[in-house]
Amino acid sequence: CRPVTAEVAGSSPVRSAKNPHIMWGFFVLQKHFIMSWFVYILQSEKDGDYYKGITENIELRLKQHNTGQSTYTSTKMPWQLVYIKEMSCKRDALIEERRLKKLNRASLEKLIRG
Repeated sequence: CRPVTAEVAGSSPVRSAKNPHIMWGFFVLQKHFIMSWFVYILQSEKDGDYYKGITENIELRLKQHNTGQSTYTSTKMPWQLVYIKEMSCKRDALIEERRLKKLNRASLEKLIRG
């Protein structure tokens, strides 16, 4: 994944409260915010099992896991965040999550220990 970039030669940008876009002559560029994705591993304090997932908002997602809002993890609460990795895009996060899901317990624990 590559971040969206734009190079435009010309005058200074014009922006107003009513128009959040940046205007360059005939070009209108949307304001883009680079959103991070997080690959994470949780460990159940109930039985020690691991859960791997991805999210854009790690605080909210952990709260969802620990308040029973996630069906799969609701029976093994509480959960503790034991690993997190920031990724630049969803595609890369999904690939990393898939890789983590293939690891055995010993490999996961080695990764978590660093």
